[in-house]
Parts: sequence; structure tokens; C-alpha cells
Amino acid sequence: MTLLLLVVIPLLFGLLCLALPTSPLRMAALVAGAVAHLAVVIRSWPATEAPGSRDFVGLDPLGHLFLTLISVLFAATAVYFVGYHRKRLVSQRVFQACILALLSALSLLCISQHLGLLWVALESASLATTPLIYFRLGPRALEATWKFLLMNSVGVALALLGIFCVAIATTRHDDTIALTVADLVRNATRLDPTWLRVGFLLGLVGFGTKMGLAPLHSWKPDAYGEAPPPVAALMAGGMTLGAFAGILRMFQVCAAAGLSFFAGSWLIVFGLLSIATAAVFVVGNNDYRRVLAYTSVEHMGVLVVGVGLGTAGSYASMLHAMHNMLNKGAMFFLAGFIWRLYETNDIRDVRGTLIRSPLAGVLLLAALCATAGLPPFGMFFSELGIVLAAAEAGRWWVLGLFVLTLAVVFVGVMTAMLPMVFGDPPRPAAVSSSEVPFHRWRRFTMLGAATGMLMLGLGLGAYQPPAVRDALVRAADSVYRPHVQPIAWAPAEGGRP
Repeated sequence: MTLLLLVVIPLLFGLLCLALPTSPLRMAALVAGAVAHLAVVIRSWPATEAPGSRDFVGLDPLGHLFLTLISVLFAATAVYFVGYHRKRLVSQRVFQACILALLSALSLLCISQHLGLLWVALESASLATTPLIYFRLGPRALEATWKFLLMNSVGVALALLGIFCVAIATTRHDDTIALTVADLVRNATRLDPTWLRVGFLLGLVGFGTKMGLAPLHSWKPDAYGEAPPPVAALMAGGMTLGAFAGILRMFQVCAAAGLSFFAGSWLIVFGLLSIATAAVFVVGNNDYRRVLAYTSVEHMGVLVVGVGLGTAGSYASMLHAMHNMLNKGAMFFLAGFIWRLYETNDIRDVRGTLIRSPLAGVLLLAALCATAGLPPFGMFFSELGIVLAAAEAGRWWVLGLFVLTLAVVFVGVMTAMLPMVFGDPPRPAAVSSSEVPFHRWRRFTMLGAATGMLMLGLGLGAYQPPAVRDALVRAADSVYRPHVQPIAWAPAEGGRP
């Protein structure tokens, strides 16, 4: 019943948004739908049961963790959108219905235990996202939307081919093996290793395209730059988690088949390539929304590098996924607030935020530190964990490239965006004309959502409640030992896959 509610509740409230006649009622339906979904997710804690070998849906530790992160992000985004929305920019009915449809699709993805159903859920999420990118109805928004559709269509086709190859790998014996993760893992040693390797590589490139891994990441800066900031937050912290889950499901099968070193090596290659690509393009970029998009490419690379380094790195990757959701949500929420103040995405025209809006300036500085991986924020500990995992595995070239490219991204982001906080405010003529209708309640909801995400990230960086740590440990361990409920997790098991 819980699994059904996770998918149906957002859909029902989305239909309600289409039917309600007034804006306040539709806004209330959006918030109520997101909060109701979060309540169901919280109610499902703390227990998770291993799905059966033929179950199409189920809440395993990995899906449960990702579902919780996505639900928290959507609840914060719904609150933020109350202050952000303006009627003259977008059709509220379609926008809110698509947001809730996206939540429903991602929920189905997280509980999917069948590779085919997971693919359908991820493609449904992409289709629900497409109208959200076409926000300002201009030529640049149209170009970004088509690029998103084109690149993601390539990705979804490659992912489907990868699933087909895994299906072919099951025909090595006469017995029927279902495409559920549990059944594939149970019969992993009986799968054809050649077709399984091909399937994983195609799945990595296909799901990696949707995740934003280089080299098929080019849709990301345009989409994040043209979509409204709350939608960019959902894509950076929600859609990417869904695509990451697809890669991890394929990896679970490879790990059970004894191909973890092969699969992990390719994850490291694509991850380092993504971080290096972000390092190249973030330097000298004058659009703060595009800078945030390239930092998202970087963090997607960090996620897959961690998984490729073993169980110790996998734990660091799960920790990084949690803090990436919180930090990216806060950064894009603040990007929307800054756009309301200055009505520009050009870094050179945004100066003195700390003077114009002291609270926003403080939050922006904190969010920059969190995104750049400075202590005491959680990304510092997750990236340090990946460094230690690389050292423990003896992969010194990975450690060196990882630290070097992260350093370049850090310098590029801070050099570009710190003047937005501390610089001199622009002349009065350059100040946004939207300052007058920017009412106090709008500021409260927008900055309140960003503050909540940052405070939660700071708190979880300083202290992890036992339930949170247990969820991260179980999710990390299940990547290499699918559907096993470990009593304890030992970092010494990390090492070389």
C-alpha cells in the first residue's frame, strides 16, 4: 500500500492543480502534495525489506535512501515556489502539474526493481521535465528544451540497448531469468559475461547522459540556465539521482557476477573525465547559472568515482549524493532570489549581495562554501572519504587526478562567484525593477527554503543521527552486495573492487 501511495499521491494532486480554478488553491495543492508524499516516505522508515526475486517494485536500502532525498527536495521546492512564482512568466496549472508528475515518476523509479520498469520511469520523468524547461517561452528556452530532448533521447536509447544486452546475457541457459535486480543478482554467475559487459557500458553511457556525465553533458548548462531555478534544483538533486540509480542497478548485477573491477574502472574513467570537463568550462564563465550547471557535472563525476573505488568509496558516494541534493537545492534557490533582485544571470552585473540583502549574502556565501567542499559542510567529508578510498586501494593516479581537478573547479567557482557576495553594489539604474513587488512573504518563503536546506546540510555534516548513518551504510553496502542487510559496515572492506 505504501508503494502505491508514493506514486499515486503526486499524480492525484497534480490532477487537482489542473482542475482548481484559482492560483492560491493550486499553490496549496502543490505544497500539500509534496508534504503528503514526504509524510508517506517518513512513515516508511526505518525498516526496509529485500524485494523478492520476481518483484517488480520494492524498497531496498538504495532506493529507500534516494526516495527520501528526492522527497525532501520536492517539499522544499514546493515551499520555495510559493514565493518565486509570478503569473506573467508561466502557466501555473501546467507547471505545478508537471512538477508533481515528475515526483511521481521519480518515486516509481526509486521503488523499481525491474530494469525495464526503471527505464520507463526515468523516461517518464524526462517527459515531465521537458515543459518545465520551456519556462520563459523564448527562443533560448526553446533551444535548451530541444537540446534536452535530443540528448536525453540518445541517452534513453543507449540505456534501453544496454538493458537488451543484459537480457541477452540471461539466455545463456535454458532457465528463465527475470530482469529484476534480485533475480539477476541471484543468477549473476550464470550470465554471459561478454553481453553483461556490453550492457553495462551502454547503460553507463545512456544513464550517464541523463545524469550529466561527460562527454554527453552538453544539454546541462543550457537546461539549467533557461529553466527556472526551482526546476534546475529538482533536476540537479532529483533527476540526477534517478539516473544514478539506473547506473547503480546495472553495477549491482556486474558486482554479483564478479565484474566489479571492470565496471568500477569505467566508472572512474567517466567520473574523472566529468570532473576535468567541469574544470575546463567553469573557469572564466560569466553566467552563474551555467557555473552551477558545471559544478553539477563535477559532482556527478565525484559520485561515480566513489562507487568505482569499492565499498569505502561507495559510502562516501552516498554521503556525497545526500549533501549534493541539499547544497544544489540551496544554491539554485538562492540563484532564483538573486535573479529576482538583479534580473540577470551575468556575474559581472551581480555585485554586493551582502549589502543589498544581508541574509541572502550570508546564505550565498555559506552555499558556495558547501558546494566547494569546505568544512564543516558534508561535501568536505565525502570528498575526503573518496581520497582515502583511493589511497587505500592503491590507485594513486586516481587520487592525484581527483584532487587536481577538484582544486581547479574550486578556484574557478570561488573566483567567479565570491564578487557576487562582497563586490560593490551596482548603480541604482542597474537595480532590478522588480524590487517593489518583491514582498516580504516572497522573501520569507524563498530564503526560508534555502536556509532550511543549508541548515540541514550543516547539521548532517557536523553530526549524523544513527538512522541516517545506518541508511547510508546500507545503501553503500548494497551496491556491492545487493539486498544484503549487514549488521555492521567495516571500512577495511573498501579497497580494490
